[in-house]
Amino acid sequence: MIFSAEQAAAISGCTPRQLRYWKDTGLVKPAHPGGRDGKGEGYDFRNLVELRAIVSMLRRGISLQKIRKTLAYLRENTDHAHPLAECKLVTDGSTIFEICSQPDQILDTLRRGQVAFYIALDGIAEEVESRLLEFDRDRSEFMRKLLA
Repeated sequence: MIFSAEQAAAISGCTPRQLRYWKDTGLVKPAHPGGRDGKGEGYDFRNLVELRAIVSMLRRGISLQKIRKTLAYLRENTDHAHPLAECKLVTDGSTIFEICSQPDQILDTLRRGQVAFYIALDGIAEEVESRLLEFDRDRSEFMRKLLA
């Protein structure tokens, strides 16, 4: 399905003015660019997801400058036609990270792809729990032998 600029703005939660500005500055590229006057341009589903991602980041306090920088990095360094709709992104409020396909690795998109590692706490908690159970078994066995 193709949506008009007005429909795309309404569905994504941005204003028509924001959408025009984002299109004119290259932040968002309509799936079907119209003529010079913008008539006939159309936005597809992936455009809507991108727009919604931008609106969501703005509402969470991410600056438009950071969104632009992230998008520029993703366009240069991924094969995705619509990176904001196709990449997995997370933010801590000050930077935007891309979750990579490699395990335990994310890239800081605002620092030109600097690698950042994350630790899955659920895995660590399971490991500690397992070691505590093993320790408890060893302690019980030791006490059993000691008292025998």
